[in-house]
Amino acid sequence: MSVTQEVVHFVNSMKAKDHVILFYDTLKEKHNVLFNFLSASLSNGKGAVYVCFEESPEEIRNAMKLFGIDVRKNEEEGNLIISNYDEVYIENGQADCLKILAIWKEIYERFRKRGLGLSAVGEMSCFFIHNKVRELLRYEYALHRFLDLSRDGICAYNVNTIVETGYTEIMMPLVRAHGWAIFTGPSGSMVYKPENVEDYDVERLLKIRI
Repeated sequence: MSVTQEVVHFVNSMKAKDHVILFYDTLKEKHNVLFNFLSASLSNGKGAVYVCFEESPEEIRNAMKLFGIDVRKNEEEGNLIISNYDEVYIENGQADCLKILAIWKEIYERFRKRGLGLSAVGEMSCFFIHNKVRELLRYEYALHRFLDLSRDGICAYNVNTIVETGYTEIMMPLVRAHGWAIFTGPSGSMVYKPENVEDYDVERLLKIRI
């Protein structure tokens, strides 16, 4: 199922401090949403960060190039950072919420000194695979409270990984930790405010049981 124009328009017009959660079940959906977002951010004078897990940094670079993003130019100019998850989220098997926030603040300051805002995306499956779900929830809920910066971002969750690792019960708490929720799956793609999402909406949209 392709991503709708409503979703593309939404990510292309996200504002500073928008904290969005994305649920997807194919790489095509993930790329479409995240690359549209980062492409618009780069065009609007923001610095962009992509934190990888299920694909390597080089695979993301190649996919971005196919999408039409000038990866080499933006990386050389310091406008685009593509990092592996173990440089940001989980280092030496540990996920430290305050350390992750400090990394984001350092990147934000680096961009700010060059007159750029910060737009970031992260592949969050690493927390499930490394059994760091408690730390994940602490981090997601801390973002608004401790990182009051001029930044926007999308936390990307592979639904297949959540189901396979048996953590579907935390999907609603994750939705509530964000300002917006994007669902892409067998029933199409939609953007919701978290307060308008119920368990049965998630099950209907993603064809899963929670």
